[in-house]
Amino acid sequence: MAWIGTVGVGKTTALSNLTNLMIPGKNGIPQPVFPATGGRTTTSEVVIRIAPAYGIAVEPKNEDEIRLLVAEMVRATAENKGGISTELDRAVRKMADLKKKKNPEDIRNQIDPISAMIALAGGTQDDVVEEIINRMRLDERTETQLILSETNEDGLNWLSKNITAINYGQDSRFSVPQRVTVFVPESAVRRSPYELSIIDTKGMHVTTERSDLQALMNDQRTLTVLCCGFNDAPGADPMKLMKQISELGSDAIERRRVVLLVLPQGDQAMKIIDDSGDPPESVEHGYAIRAAQVEDSLVEAGIGRLPVLFFNAIEDSAPKVWDQLNDHVGIIRQYQVERLARFVGLSEDLVTNADAARIQQARAAIAAEALAMAKAYGPLPSSARPAHQTLINEIKSGHASSIAASIARRGAWDNFEIFHMIGTGVRTDANRRSNDHMLKITGRLEALEEKFSALPEVKGLIETLQEDIADWRQEFLSRALSVGRNTFKPYLDGSIEFWSDLRARYGGGGGYRDDIADMVATWFEETPALDEARKRVDVRLGDAWNELVIDRLIEATELGEEG
Repeated sequence: MAWIGTVGVGKTTALSNLTNLMIPGKNGIPQPVFPATGGRTTTSEVVIRIAPAYGIAVEPKNEDEIRLLVAEMVRATAENKGGISTELDRAVRKMADLKKKKNPEDIRNQIDPISAMIALAGGTQDDVVEEIINRMRLDERTETQLILSETNEDGLNWLSKNITAINYGQDSRFSVPQRVTVFVPESAVRRSPYELSIIDTKGMHVTTERSDLQALMNDQRTLTVLCCGFNDAPGADPMKLMKQISELGSDAIERRRVVLLVLPQGDQAMKIIDDSGDPPESVEHGYAIRAAQVEDSLVEAGIGRLPVLFFNAIEDSAPKVWDQLNDHVGIIRQYQVERLARFVGLSEDLVTNADAARIQQARAAIAAEALAMAKAYGPLPSSARPAHQTLINEIKSGHASSIAASIARRGAWDNFEIFHMIGTGVRTDANRRSNDHMLKITGRLEALEEKFSALPEVKGLIETLQEDIADWRQEFLSRALSVGRNTFKPYLDGSIEFWSDLRARYGGGGGYRDDIADMVATWFEETPALDEARKRVDVRLGDAWNELVIDRLIEATELGEEG
């Protein structure tokens, strides 16, 4: 179960309440085990797993990445510009004992010791970076796990204390975390019929084109819980993310793997009005009004309908909403169970049916039609969209500091992953290029289904084939992303001048995003070597389409020697 939401929307608080991972807080009011203070709090993704004992496993960032973070922080301080995220800035400062202090002469501004270090170093930022790295004592921060016995009654408090310390950089044993995995006994979390792993992703901020989010939403065994506020539901970032996966051809919404969880606060549900301008009669009525409005927004955006749940962490029943989420996990599982049962039953019916001759004739007709479809729809149409278009779009709408951070890492940064964006550009193109073929294949299979409607076994065979083809296409689209990412990466890695020019533009005045977008577009469109890359993409997409869809279609319908 993957939880996704915009920074500060209340995702972690809702997750903690619903899983019952809560501890007594101030004045006895329950509070989440995890740091949750209204956004900009957690430094990394957090995964919750069931285990025999309480434990914490930390995957740290490598030293090169930490050095880059510190360099960006120092540069931002020197230039008085936006730097690394608030949560990472806080952790690094704590590790290096460089916390900002109150200015007694101006309470609106703080005294930053890093500014003093820069001044003392005569503006030489590299020296300041080196000093901060030394102060962090990374060579001593080598611990990666902690374990506590299940029988310890104070397990959740122990978890909270240590997770908070690790997250804020307060535990001298641990470095800056890339990912934290929390292990809890089954008895410590709210009961579920399923053995769930729960993923609390990093909050979305500006960019939603992230490989971690898309991988989770495309996972056939993952329920995605998209969180949004009540007043702006379904929310700009969730809408953008859903549009992106739709353009990528994902079946996440169609297969009911996405749930929208609206998180009201206070009396927001009672302040809404319906189409007639009337207020709700109750909180439940307010939820119903907002749910209808959300559904209209989703349909209007071309996304389609999906389940909409509501949870007010202060007033609503956590067990009730948790059960609703588990019901949706059950729907995902039940689909696979029923599909397997249909396949087994169909296999038996095809062998034992008394009307074997008519079934065999129908199967021969299906096999012949499959060969005809393979001939008609084997070649893919020409490219309909440049591979770099998604990247250009994200640069134009992204945050300047995020773009600069990615460029400093030659495109390999989780929060703005250039190679992934090129991959999604190719996948979007592959989705468009294969869409008409899929519609025509589906139409011809539906015609066969109608033709042989008097033979339930044959009808079931065709229905199974349609489901298989839909799955095969998902594999093809996943391959397309890898093709785009891996084909262009060597060219990007080898273009030292390209990255140098992009880096040099930072700090050069206004229009940064537009200039970077123009520079990237020019490089992709005017670099002669990339013509070969585009040809390779076309060949590899064609090969993948035939291998994963067309060849399987023929194989699944051929009669074999016994036919």
